[in-house]
Amino acid sequence: MELCQICGFEKAELRCPRCGRRVCRHDWAGDRCAVCDSTLCRLCGRFFAVSTCAICGRPVCDGCSIRVGLGRVCRECAGLLEKLGK
Repeated sequence: MELCQICGFEKAELRCPRCGRRVCRHDWAGDRCAVCDSTLCRLCGRFFAVSTCAICGRPVCDGCSIRVGLGRVCRECAGLLEKLGK
């Protein structure tokens, strides 16, 4: 019996299509493992996050954020800042 590669205790029943991990049902998040789910962009949900928004703290991918100095700001926060500045 192969054990879950996340918890290490339960029987691995599923394979994540993104990373290939074998996981139990408790570590499954719909169509991917819980680790992949936690590292996806919180805006689009399709791509892995490359950073967190300097304003709201959400994990964001390259396409859903803009570089500001050394950090990144999500497009939603950038839009709000732009509205406040006008």
